[in-house]
Amino acid sequence: MHLFKNFFRLLKNNRTGIVIYGVIFIVMIIGVVASSESIAKGNSGDAKVDISNTAVSYVDHDGSALSKGLISFLSSRTDVTDMEGRSDDSIRDMVFFGMSGYHMDIGKGFGEGKCEITYLSDFASSSSVVYIDNLINDYIGTVRTYEKMGYTQEEACKKAEDLLSGETEISVVSKEKTETSGGKEMAVQMINQYYCYLVIGFLCLGVGHTLIANSDRKIGDRIESSPVGRKKISLINTLGLVVSGMFLWIVFIVINIALGYGTQLLEKWWWLILINSFATTLVACALASLITSFEITSDTLSMITNIVSLGMSFICGVFVPQHILGKGVLAVARFLPMYWSVYANNMTYPGAHTDYDFRMFLICIGVQLLYAAALAAIAAYVKASRLGKIAK
Repeated sequence: MHLFKNFFRLLKNNRTGIVIYGVIFIVMIIGVVASSESIAKGNSGDAKVDISNTAVSYVDHDGSALSKGLISFLSSRTDVTDMEGRSDDSIRDMVFFGMSGYHMDIGKGFGEGKCEITYLSDFASSSSVVYIDNLINDYIGTVRTYEKMGYTQEEACKKAEDLLSGETEISVVSKEKTETSGGKEMAVQMINQYYCYLVIGFLCLGVGHTLIANSDRKIGDRIESSPVGRKKISLINTLGLVVSGMFLWIVFIVINIALGYGTQLLEKWWWLILINSFATTLVACALASLITSFEITSDTLSMITNIVSLGMSFICGVFVPQHILGKGVLAVARFLPMYWSVYANNMTYPGAHTDYDFRMFLICIGVQLLYAAALAAIAAYVKASRLGKIAK
């Protein structure tokens, strides 16, 4: 028991990493809540939406009267740019950097009703995107109505544009309490997304310094002269790491409840968030155990932690949404545990473009648990090898 207490005494003395990531987490929460509340006000039903500054781009694979009429209709309200000939990666980059706020991909057969428009946006839940969606749906619905009345598609498009070009006040209609809960839901989803990055930093950099201190050769020589074995001290280190991870997970769940209380996201998906964040915490514990199992210094630990956490965050969709990332990047990301945590979390939020699938959710959790088990096994092997060499 005294070894276990000593672990947390050392953790207190090596709390620099914990303080750093604690400050990052607090600042991130404040920023996320503030931005989500601002967006929620912009999405409220009473707000007037101005899309004149929202650039719209398109690729028209159809070339029908309906697709051309739709482009002409949108051109009367904002800047519309033809992206024909651009690569998919180039278009994603333009959307990500805000050069195009709404990109439409009009598939072949759209005019005949054989396919629908797919789109990318720089922020899927913004009021401008919702408004543009409403404009497109209104236009298409009006054209189809005129076609049923016997007009040709060209005539229907002209009449629809004339009808919808009148000065009519249009607002985004939302369900009751969306103004107060929509921003909170977005805040909860974004914090859940960042948890992958934060938990790895907390455990690898925060608790990792304590693990390195406990594995120091001088401490090992002192242990040799005591009745405490090296394997026992290694077990205590692992136990302390897991307890620290579970404490952080509990704090994270409490923050989720505090921010998301009363939201549909938390009421509907609380079990998914609970299970997914728990599996992510286990992966982070195993990763921290593996990194600190090698004979490294504190400076090296900081470098490795930043490379691993930031690298996986950018590749796997924490900082850049997965639906914007290229196919090549996602192909690589699937081999990393953080990808599956982000994918599962995306199922809770419509703006993430990932539909809920229970079978896929089980795969996400299963892959994370397999990673946790594999990383823990490798860490145990490395530690056992080091202990054997020291003993010799």
